[in-house]
Amino acid sequence: MKANGILKICIVFFLILTGISFPQTTHDITVSNFTFSPSSLTIQTGDVVRWTNVFGEHNILADDGSFTSGIPAPAPWEFTHVFTSEGTNPYYCEPHGGPGGTGMSGTIIVIDPVSVPEDELIADEFELMQNYPNPFNPSTKIKFSIPNQSFVNVKVYDIIGNEIAVLVNEEKPEGIYEVEFNADNLSSGMYIYQLSAGSFIQTKKMLLLR
Repeated sequence: MKANGILKICIVFFLILTGISFPQTTHDITVSNFTFSPSSLTIQTGDVVRWTNVFGEHNILADDGSFTSGIPAPAPWEFTHVFTSEGTNPYYCEPHGGPGGTGMSGTIIVIDPVSVPEDELIADEFELMQNYPNPFNPSTKIKFSIPNQSFVNVKVYDIIGNEIAVLVNEEKPEGIYEVEFNADNLSSGMYIYQLSAGSFIQTKKMLLLR
């Protein structure tokens, strides 16, 4: 067996043993009084939404019944759900709302970042998205959004913190951007990429697998 084949097997085995995965972003919604904040949220396939009830007795029920936090319960509690397919997902609080956007209700819009045209996306928050594809060989795309004009840095590091590449280092207006990282001269392994914009910093992992 060739050396690179052995390395691939070792990396996959390591990931299984350590439980390392490549989750996308967790989005937070606050449940308080009679409001979901934010009430409308656009996320990507594979993202997690976490509702945190901080005041009142509430629950979460999808209009179509596809997810629920259970029976209404007093604060504090948390409920998370992973959205794995595209679509619009309206939901409500049973004691204080109803299906179709009645009363205390909200909407989760799930998009596939690969298939949605760039001009249909809205930059409403600072966000660093999971690279695609991942694992990759030898190149991958990194997408990020900034809601206002900011000086932006996007850098790649190896697993011990050595800087590998600077992909962005300039002032940028509000928008959603995509850059490509080419790892032609790098060996297989885990790498870290980081978005820095103003006071916002976010990092994610990606795997080069030859």
